[in-house]
Amino acid sequence: MALDLLQIGVSGLRSSQKQLNVTGHNINNVNTPGYSRQLAEQKANDAVWLGGDYYGSGSYIDNVSRAYDRFAARELTLTTTQLHASNEKASQLAIMDDYISRNASKTVSNMNDYYDAVKSLADHPNDMGSRKAVIENAGLVASTLNSAHGNLTDMHREVSDQVAASVSRVNTLGQELAALNARVLESQGGEKNDLYDQQQQLINELAEYTNVTVLSDKENPAQTIMIGQGYTLVSGVEPSKLTIVPGEPDPSQSQVALEHGNSLKPLKAESMGGKIGALIEYRTDVIEKGMNEVGRMAIGFASEINTMQRQGLDLEGQPGQNLFTDVNSLSAQQQRVITEVGSTADIKVAIDDVKQLKADEYRLETEADPVTGALTYSLFNSADELVTQAAGSGVAGQQIAVDGMVIEIGTPPVEGESVQIRPVRQGAGEISLNTNDPKAIAAQRVVTETETNTGNAHLEALPGATATGRYQVQLSAAGDSVSVTDANGNALTLTDSLGNSGTALGYPLQDGLFQLTDASGSATLRLTRSGQANDSFVVELGAKPAEGDNSNLMAMQSLQTEKSMNGGRSSIIDLFEGLSTDVGIQKQNAEKMTQINQMDFDAATERVQSLSGVNLDEEAANLMKFQQAYMASSRIMSVAKETFDTLMRAI
Repeated sequence: MALDLLQIGVSGLRSSQKQLNVTGHNINNVNTPGYSRQLAEQKANDAVWLGGDYYGSGSYIDNVSRAYDRFAARELTLTTTQLHASNEKASQLAIMDDYISRNASKTVSNMNDYYDAVKSLADHPNDMGSRKAVIENAGLVASTLNSAHGNLTDMHREVSDQVAASVSRVNTLGQELAALNARVLESQGGEKNDLYDQQQQLINELAEYTNVTVLSDKENPAQTIMIGQGYTLVSGVEPSKLTIVPGEPDPSQSQVALEHGNSLKPLKAESMGGKIGALIEYRTDVIEKGMNEVGRMAIGFASEINTMQRQGLDLEGQPGQNLFTDVNSLSAQQQRVITEVGSTADIKVAIDDVKQLKADEYRLETEADPVTGALTYSLFNSADELVTQAAGSGVAGQQIAVDGMVIEIGTPPVEGESVQIRPVRQGAGEISLNTNDPKAIAAQRVVTETETNTGNAHLEALPGATATGRYQVQLSAAGDSVSVTDANGNALTLTDSLGNSGTALGYPLQDGLFQLTDASGSATLRLTRSGQANDSFVVELGAKPAEGDNSNLMAMQSLQTEKSMNGGRSSIIDLFEGLSTDVGIQKQNAEKMTQINQMDFDAATERVQSLSGVNLDEEAANLMKFQQAYMASSRIMSVAKETFDTLMRAI
């Protein structure tokens, strides 16, 4: 009997000691990040048959478990991803908002200074000092736009570097999780609890960078870890690897890809979430759109001023030349198209109508009929919406006019090849002065557009004209042909760049060029595509300089407030202010979303802590309880010894 009692006391002593050890471990880790409170699960020993009945034989510690709820942990992981995504976006937008606000103010100020200089020159068209002021202020506008493009390009590169650094950290976390999986498989019993906590800590850190899904089995709660929308980062003890690959077809548009054997699988940015998803989204939706918008402003400004210049005469009576670099130079048209490496496609994009021009990007795809081989071109915008579709003509130089641009296809892309078109991305980076000569400013106007015109077409006379006189260029009532009459109303013979001739030519014209001929000579004119039915223009060829004529300057200064962009809804300056407002609204929305996500994160953290966190008051009570149990078990052993000694003395 004393021996049984001694064994019961020993089992109680051991159970209490283990309970004290677990309690002490909890107390020591009260401030350990990610630690989950542990519980010693105590059970009764199997009863023994003695003297015709069953008697209890003490207790034992069956298992040491951790206070853990996978649903609460999953909620914390999810809210961690959402919080860090919104934090990153709000942080980046705050930087952009500050920059755009300052830059927009500076650019608008420089543009207004330019128009003020034009107004001053209009008062004294022949004054060289006033002409120099116009040139200097034009140079400041170009310099400011160049700086804006350069700064946005630097931001784009910095964000790409941050994405690369985040990918590197994700790879490290994947390796650490795979190593922990291996340790979990080698560990026994309660040893795994601390490893599980370490796993959860790494998972929560991983969730800062991307969406995380954890698949578990009976032996390991983090057996398989997936990121994004089902991309496996860790499978058992084998980690995968993320890498940064050049974008296609634009290498600067770097992408995150998953190494899968010898192949690379690009991951969709919208599926990543977390810091990585927010950075990629910010790069695409804010920085690149900002570059496009600033580029559109630069192209709109330079194109309108250049057009005004070419419609007038300079101080020496010569046809006006571009004040800024030509927005439709061959290099500019080619740089607006990005093809895949090894592509044989030859495509150019010209800007025809800035009023219809959009701060967007496009994707041109080619499809061949399986029977006839006939090509079909489909143009999609950045929202993946079909903008236009055209059948291939089979003739080199086919033109597709849409959204204020003209896409000229020399050699078509092969079927399945994707061609990226960026009509405005480089606009602010390429703008510069074409001349520093004050005499080159065209103050006298020789081309007049009828006030009743409903289209956006511009007419200009190219240098080298020998014809002299006043001519009227008229679009037909259907808007599909163009004709020219002299001052006496006589219709002139016209010839286009394709060799077609007659008193009326089909409109729009190839390259917009046509030649007129009369008794006085000939002249080559350019009429852009955006004319409407019954639009008409008057041009004075061979005009002589008129002292004090400021008609072209008056038209030029009206551009300051003219709604020449966004389909006639915005001036060029309005675009700057609109960009600043748009970024400011995005920043406010991101800050509000951050506040909401912070509350969700705090609630999830509190839920996990209420279950898994260590409560010192509770542990102190447990410490006293198990200490008393330990002392009581010791007393049982003392009683057993005394009983045994008494029995031995009785013998």
